[in-house]
Amino acid sequence: MKLITGLATTAVTGLAVLFLESEREMHSFRVNRYKLQIPGLSGRRLLFVTDYHEAVGGKLNPGLLGAAKRLKPDMILIGGDMVNGKHPKEDVTPAVELINGLADIAPVVYAYGNHECRMEAMTGVPGYDWDGYRERLDRRVRFLRNEQLTVNLGQQAVRIYGLDMYARCYYRKRGELHVEDIEKLLGKRDHSKPAILLAHDPSWFHAYTEWGADLTLSGHYHGGIIRLPVLGGIINPKYQLFPEYDYGVYEENGRIMLVGSGLGQHTIPVRWFNTPELVLLDFE
Repeated sequence: MKLITGLATTAVTGLAVLFLESEREMHSFRVNRYKLQIPGLSGRRLLFVTDYHEAVGGKLNPGLLGAAKRLKPDMILIGGDMVNGKHPKEDVTPAVELINGLADIAPVVYAYGNHECRMEAMTGVPGYDWDGYRERLDRRVRFLRNEQLTVNLGQQAVRIYGLDMYARCYYRKRGELHVEDIEKLLGKRDHSKPAILLAHDPSWFHAYTEWGADLTLSGHYHGGIIRLPVLGGIINPKYQLFPEYDYGVYEENGRIMLVGSGLGQHTIPVRWFNTPELVLLDFE
């Protein structure tokens, strides 16, 4: 009996510790800094924000905006899923306030994630107000939905592409994304300037590199939700265990993909050993 009681006490204590750690992580954030080499971008600084999901009701916003201001980025790139498109009547105010605050710091470019895609598709359904969300955002925020934008970062012109992939590509066993699909959505890559691709789902890294993106910025996987030493992230939104591209920097044929762990959670409100992050990119 004492053994059973001891085991039960240990189990309850362990679960309590994990719960408190998850709560601590979800109510905090860190700045992760990367130094990258992309031809033509030397000396530039970008801030990458993704998977906000109305993070803890906006409680992180003051800290996030303070950090972004101190970092002095040349541009802020948003990788999607700033809202929760699965839930009707979701309060988008925290996302609006964060994004508009970022627009006061540096130019903001915003590409779709699967939640923006779903929210827009639900236009007209009670509780989903995509148009209202867009109208509340600062007019300086530039949306890229299967579009490109040429910007000057210092003396260098750079093309930024925002990919809104087919909805089926976000779901397991429903369809893959190939370079031909990207060309249908974005056109062929212009090789006259460095290309940064905002592509929310990192699953299709091979297609992004084949298309020609010098740097792909992704999110979607939330760092695997729970991260373990050596093994990395445990699960992705497709419910695949130990996904290949869960977090960090990947390189293929001289082209780079960076996968951020994001700032918030949805559906499974847990983070262990996986603190929310702002991603700072310094180009050497």
